[in-house]
Amino acid sequence: MRLTGWIGDAVALRTASMGLQEARASGAVAMFGEKYGDVVRVVDVPGISSELCGGTHVENTSEIGGFKIVAEAGIAAGVRRIEAVAGPGIYDLLAARENIVKALSLSLKVQPEKLEARVASLSDEQRKLAGEVERLKGALAIARCEAAAPAAQRVLSGVSCLVLEVPEVEAAALGLAAQAMQERLGDPCAVILGSIADDKVSLVAAFSPAVVKQGLAAGKFMGPLAKLCGGGGGGKPAFAQAGGRSPEGLSAALALATEELVRTLG
Repeated sequence: MRLTGWIGDAVALRTASMGLQEARASGAVAMFGEKYGDVVRVVDVPGISSELCGGTHVENTSEIGGFKIVAEAGIAAGVRRIEAVAGPGIYDLLAARENIVKALSLSLKVQPEKLEARVASLSDEQRKLAGEVERLKGALAIARCEAAAPAAQRVLSGVSCLVLEVPEVEAAALGLAAQAMQERLGDPCAVILGSIADDKVSLVAAFSPAVVKQGLAAGKFMGPLAKLCGGGGGGKPAFAQAGGRSPEGLSAALALATEELVRTLG
């Protein structure tokens, strides 16, 4: 449909009152959710649309003037609602949007026609920086684990075990640290790390292949620890993560982890 085209074509509207069934038979479209009486008013724009409507309308399409769709949403299966601005109101809309474009151009120091490329570039930079931040968080977590590992590490029946609280490390970085420590300790080893960041608990368990063969599964091992921290989680036999909202339970969770490793390996 040439929306702006037929607006400018000045097509004359025709209205008629008729029975509801006659109107539907003629092809007139009823509005979703509206209720109609036995006699309805049909507004017809020849060759363009025919609808049931009781309101007042323009005499011909050119009176609509400018027309701009500003929103679209689904309101039922197969039914969408379109909101638009028409007539003099479109000038206010365009002026407001022009002001936004000018403000962005000044802020980003580019011409309006280059805004799209500049925003795309900034978005790409943001993704790269976010990735670098995550890498640095992981490196910091690993460094903290390495510094504390000598005092926390113990060997149970030949298995190197590390149960450690790492201060203020988010879940993703804690997972990287657990995997890194597992590689450093070698096989067989069991690594359990916990941290509190932004009042949320993160727990990670990383078991080497030889430990898994002995019957320890990180996913099952993690369940009771997570419950003590007011949360849940799980994973595979070799690696599992969990979270919770009760920071006060972390110490007990790590103590339980140590007890379970001693019970099963010692």
